Amino acid sequence: MKTRWLSCLLVVWAISLGSAQLNQVYFQQVVPMTAFSLTQLKSYTQQYFQSEDYTQSEDSALVISVDSTSFRFPQQFMLYNRSALKHPVGLLTYRATVDLKEGKLRYAADSIYVQNYTRNRYSRYVADKNSPQLLSEWLPKWRDKQQDQLEEQIQASLEDQLQQLVDALHRQKTEQINAANLEDW
Repeated sequence: MKTRWLSCLLVVWAISLGSAQLNQVYFQQVVPMTAFSLTQLKSYTQQYFQSEDYTQSEDSALVISVDSTSFRFPQQFMLYNRSALKHPVGLLTYRATVDLKEGKLRYAADSIYVQNYTRNRYSRYVADKNSPQLLSEWLPKWRDKQQDQLEEQIQASLEDQLQQLVDALHRQKTEQINAANLEDW
């Protein structure tokens, strides 16, 4: 009886620890947008996610919360080793969340998984048959001299996604100002 109770307690503890690790934020950055009011920021962000600048894969879906101050969307990009031949190491998928509050934009990435890539019998790199692993579990297994560069590549890609969003918002703001100036002229 005690072993069954102890095993049940252990399973509950493992599940709660796993769910806490899944929701852990890997990357988070807050960007002040002082030239924007909150309503402008909401409308410009919504326009960005519906524009051609934001391209999403077929299997991803953009989720916009009811108050339209939060956008959540799945993203993915390939990881490459930095050797002279540059072959794919894996496909990194994550969930990005953009929160808008008081003239600030918070960009966060969580639930980061890596799907390993290996060579098939035709010497092409393809996804292996195993299920994707959490980045925190995958990185220690990835034994390569360039592991630090791989972490830098992930960080740079996440910062690039954020920079694309910020640039698009500023571009929309200047287009609106230019259109208003043209009307006044």
